[in-house]
Amino acid sequence: MRGKIFAGMAALALAFLSATPVARGGLIIQFDTSFDSGNFFGSNPQAMTLLNDAADFFQDHITDNLTAIDPAAQSITDNTTDTWTTDAFNPTDPNNSTADIKLSNLTVPANVITVYVGGTTTFPSGQLGLGGPGGIAGGSGSQAWVDILSGRGQAGALATTPTDFGPWGGSVAFNSTATWYFDPSNPEANPPTNSVPAGQNDFYSVALHELGHVLGFGTADSWNALVSGNTFTGANAEALNGSTAVALSTDLSHWAQGTTSDIFGTNTAQETDMDPSLTVGTRKYFTDLDMAGLQDVGWNVVPEPAAWPWLAALGALGAHFWRKKNFRLSRPSTV
Repeated sequence: MRGKIFAGMAALALAFLSATPVARGGLIIQFDTSFDSGNFFGSNPQAMTLLNDAADFFQDHITDNLTAIDPAAQSITDNTTDTWTTDAFNPTDPNNSTADIKLSNLTVPANVITVYVGGTTTFPSGQLGLGGPGGIAGGSGSQAWVDILSGRGQAGALATTPTDFGPWGGSVAFNSTATWYFDPSNPEANPPTNSVPAGQNDFYSVALHELGHVLGFGTADSWNALVSGNTFTGANAEALNGSTAVALSTDLSHWAQGTTSDIFGTNTAQETDMDPSLTVGTRKYFTDLDMAGLQDVGWNVVPEPAAWPWLAALGALGAHFWRKKNFRLSRPSTV
């Protein structure tokens, strides 16, 4: 598992740590804007609301219990010195390795993953976002401690061929120069109360997609173990695809362009959120196939309640393409 972090950005402007959302499953996604030096979220407060709405979707449906990462407490338990250094990209300058975030002995509570978020001006034309799980730059201590860092209590994550995933967190960067639609309403309302205006990029759709990558879709070792050629052979995904492997995009980290599935918990078909494109002026929800991919990565997923949003008709106003680069999440968009 790979990622990056920068060692000492103490001079950053006042950091904002979002209030920890209440998980209704098991997972808690906590956002940290400490590295948002361009103040993307400060300038766009609705963006954080929508990011938390996207997190709520996953928190509602993922029930895994992740072991706490607490080097001080574990050192006492082990009667030794347990240490580690995080490794995740800087969301303000995600493609600059010298800006990477490296934090020593970060404490991450049980069930929490910490995601560093921010806006960037460094993306090429058409790229909307980038993100992925964080890695570990270094760590030492007891075997129990090393296992916590590697799997957070998910035994399958420690297997020679991984079948599970237990990240400490990661990073997500959004293009601060893109024309975003920040829905002022609840984007999961049934039916949706607002359609995405023509020519605007739906922030909620991109947030869902990027968090999917943070959770290992296209990025986890347990995902890679199920890639065969240009297809994905996870049992849950295959079951939704006529018992056959699911075609992948050329980067092997998204479903093939144009893959469709029902919106999670409904009978309404939609292009998957985890394929590599988003039509301008539309919204995409997570689909059954998207969630099956996360199940195959190793997450425990509970069904959707009966009430769930219906998707407005997709317009044909051009495509925004996303991509994953260098084991990170990415959703470029080219019109």
